[in-house]
Amino acid sequence: MNSILSVFSDLPQSHIVATCITLIIVGVLLYLQLINNWSFSKKSIYAFILIPFAIEIVFQCFALIDGTWSFESSLPLEFSYITSLSAITYLFFNHQKINGWFYFAGIWSATAAFLNTIMFGTEPWYIFLRYYGHHGILLFFGLRSLFWSFRPKLNDYLRSIVLTTLILSFVHIINSLIGTNYMFTYSKPNGANFSQLMPEWPDYLILILSLGVFYYTVLYFLGKKSSIIKS
Repeated sequence: MNSILSVFSDLPQSHIVATCITLIIVGVLLYLQLINNWSFSKKSIYAFILIPFAIEIVFQCFALIDGTWSFESSLPLEFSYITSLSAITYLFFNHQKINGWFYFAGIWSATAAFLNTIMFGTEPWYIFLRYYGHHGILLFFGLRSLFWSFRPKLNDYLRSIVLTTLILSFVHIINSLIGTNYMFTYSKPNGANFSQLMPEWPDYLILILSLGVFYYTVLYFLGKKSSIIKS
């Protein structure tokens, strides 16, 4: 118990402040979602689809300008960034299926990113923008689906688990080919995060995946029991 509390006590103050600001912005956007009843039949919502791409372009450009860009850390191959950028699929696939993906993967990614972190508080501003921007938009997309009468079905739950596994496997193959550690498939991340309390590779990776499935399961039953908000 003391070890778990130590992770929270070790969180950088900048992370706590940035998380609070991000949650406030997400809360405001969700409130506007509720009172304006945004839908994909209204062009205003499409702007949100472009936010992840704008964030990533800003990061990539300034990382190159600043000389901090590298194959080891700058490619958008972390699970959160892949999921955030996948918002573009709203343009091509059934919205209910995409809502299901963001409900599970988006909320899980944002929760993990805000409760613990790989940030140290000394990173350049564009890294802050990337980290909190992507996770903020994930939380927004994950929760806003509930305002559109979305309720997770068993197929959404199973599809999200399968897709998460496929993404992890794909990134692991990329890591093995270019010698990187995206999604931390080869070693644990640094920073104030719960992986520091876990056993070494590969046991910690199995444990994290198990926690992810457990969290998806909790979200599935919570979503089914939620009262429906008509869009």
